[in-house]
Parts: sequence; structure tokens; C-alpha cells
Amino acid sequence: MEHTNVIIIGGGLAGLHTANRLKALNIPCILLEAKDHLGGRIDSVSASNIEQEPSEFASQFDHSHDMGPTWIFPHQYKIQALVKELGLKLFEQYAAGDVLFQAPNAAQPRQIAGAGAMQLFRLSGGMYQLVNSISKELDNPESQCQIKLDHCVSNIRRDKTTGTWTIYGHHQTQNSVESQSSPYKYQAELSRFNYSAQHLVLALPPRVIERDLASRTWGSPLLNQRLTEVQTWMAAQAKFVATYPYPFWRDKGLSGQAFSQVGPMIEMHDASAGENSSYGLFGFIGIPPGQRNQLSANLLKQACLDQLAFFYGEDAYNVTDCYVKDWAIDPFCTTEQDINEPSKHPEFNHHGLEDELTALGLYLAGSEFAEQDAGYLEGALHSADKAVSAIHDGIIHDKPRTKVDSL
Repeated sequence: MEHTNVIIIGGGLAGLHTANRLKALNIPCILLEAKDHLGGRIDSVSASNIEQEPSEFASQFDHSHDMGPTWIFPHQYKIQALVKELGLKLFEQYAAGDVLFQAPNAAQPRQIAGAGAMQLFRLSGGMYQLVNSISKELDNPESQCQIKLDHCVSNIRRDKTTGTWTIYGHHQTQNSVESQSSPYKYQAELSRFNYSAQHLVLALPPRVIERDLASRTWGSPLLNQRLTEVQTWMAAQAKFVATYPYPFWRDKGLSGQAFSQVGPMIEMHDASAGENSSYGLFGFIGIPPGQRNQLSANLLKQACLDQLAFFYGEDAYNVTDCYVKDWAIDPFCTTEQDINEPSKHPEFNHHGLEDELTALGLYLAGSEFAEQDAGYLEGALHSADKAVSAIHDGIIHDKPRTKVDSL
């Protein structure tokens, strides 16, 4: 069993930011991510209409379109500061031109002068640049923070005597034994792992923690109640992106912003990954999850393209690519409870839990736990910074743990 100071579960922005801040403080940590890639709810598809410079760190997401979080708001200073720190650039969401509206049984869209006036920022090259940049900061021989992909945690336990957390799970490994059904491919094997640490950071949505990490064995009834109450932000949302070699809608004096009472998309925007490059349109799909899963991916894509053609004409069919991301079927982000509820903003109630979390050496760093901008990227940074500050304070002062009676 490998022991370290801090274990972080979850490789989204909150987990990555936590690891990077711990690295800067020379506090060793291990980050465990269940998927084969980092990012969590920051998910992207490669921009196919841009030439990429060869790079030692090049990835398919060096220039990308956002399938998850898209916007940064003017008041969100932490994420703006991080973008600057990482040497990345922001640009304003394209909104020059008119808005279109689709009413039931309308033969053509209604055109409304001027798009919305709210200022929104986008990350040049796509939001996945955050993930790329932070992971590069962590990926060096001198780093005391290890990232382990394909490490799916199945259970966590805490020793009440020593206060040590032990993390159990499995990860996929490749071996050289030839498969009978596919003799030229390596087989995937599940290999068990366990790690231990004094400090545990859960950079995950509340309900995922309660569902997957045996929280009733180490957490109080109050903590478990609070975990089940808070919905994963945008958990049941689905998003469509169509990419184009040219932004034809702009030539028509249109902003790319459109709204519909018909569907399948209910709200659309310009999805270009740069001010003047990597052009695209995206929309939020309004079909409920239970109905979406009755449709094939191709049928849903075609319905979305037909709707874009209703708004923008035959040019909408000249796509370089189109994609659908259905977050409702991602088990690492979404629970059945999320899917079966109306969407609501996360508000986690921390009152009465502070002493328990301190005694456990447990830190809740997912975006939904933030006390401001919960659910957003800004909230992920707030939660991560709060966790790192508490860990650093505890290590520096070597604070003794108090017993939690409910445990």
C-alpha cells in the first residue's frame, strides 16, 4: 500500500487545481481519476478546421469545442486570474447580429434585432485548455503530485484510531496476452489498488459521493442527508455542436443566438473556439433524458441539423462534424436522482458540518460545495482553494483531530 499526505478523488478542474496548489506548497498528493482522461465535466471535441502546431504536449484537444462548460462571467475573478496565470487567453462570446426565434407551427423563424447584451467570455481554443495546461504543470519528474488515470475508486475507509484514510478500487491495465476474438489487440485487465493518506479531498458531486463511496460508513447522518439533497449542476443536460469551415450565419447579420419552443434544441449560440477560427454552433437539447435515450445518436444529430437549417438555411448542412454529449448517461457525473428531478441550482448547506469534516481530515472540493458560484468553474476553484488552505493549515500547525461521536 502506497502512503501519501493527500489523496484527491476526481480529476476535474477542482481536483486538478487542488493538486496544482498542493504541488506549489510542496505537499505530496495522489490524484485518482476513474476515466481514461482528465477534465470531469470539462469535455471537448477536437476542432477539425484548424491547423495545429506540432508540440511535445500536443493532444486532440489543443483546439476544441466545448461539450461541457462554455462561458466565464465578468464577475468570476478566480477563473480569469487562473487563465492569465496559465498563459491562456479569453475572448468575448460572439453576439454581433440578430437573434432568431422559433414558435410552434411557424413556417419561418422570427428575427429580432440585436443579440443579448450580457457580456460573456470564452477560452481561446476551448475550455479544455485549462485541463491541458494544469496537467502539464503537474506532469514533470520533480512533481510530488501523481496523476493516476483509469483508477476507479469503489470504497473508502477511515481508521478511527490513526485517522488514516484507505482508498480501494481497480484500474485497467493492458497485458500482452492475445485475445481469441481479437488476436491483434491487447486484453484489458482489472487490477486492484489501495492507497492511504491522512487527508482526503473529494472533488466530486455530492450525490456521486453518497452513491459510490460508502459515505454512510464514515460520515454522519447529517452529512449524508446534505449530500443527497444537492443536485449535480447541469447533470441531465445534453448538448449538440456542429462545426463549420466558415461562419455563414455572421454574413447574414445573425449572432448565432436562437431560441425555440419546438426543439429539439431550445437555445443555441455561436460555438466558435476562437474569435476568428474553429467555427461552430451549439445548442442545449430540451428533450428530457427519458425520451432522449429512445433516440439513436444519428437520429438526434439529424434532428438538430434540420433545426439549424430551419434557422440558417441549407448552409447548416455543410458541417465538418457534429456531436452530441448527453451528460445524463455519464455515471461519474450524474445520478438517477438528478435525472428524475427538475433542474435546480446547487446550494450545499455547510452549517453544522465543519467540526466533523475537520476531525475526519475530509475536504469537499467539488464545484457544488462552493459557497459562491456553485456549479460553475469559478465554484470549483473556490472549493479547491478552501480545501488546500485547510490542508496546509492542518499540516503546518499539526492540529490534533477530535473524535466524531457519530462515527
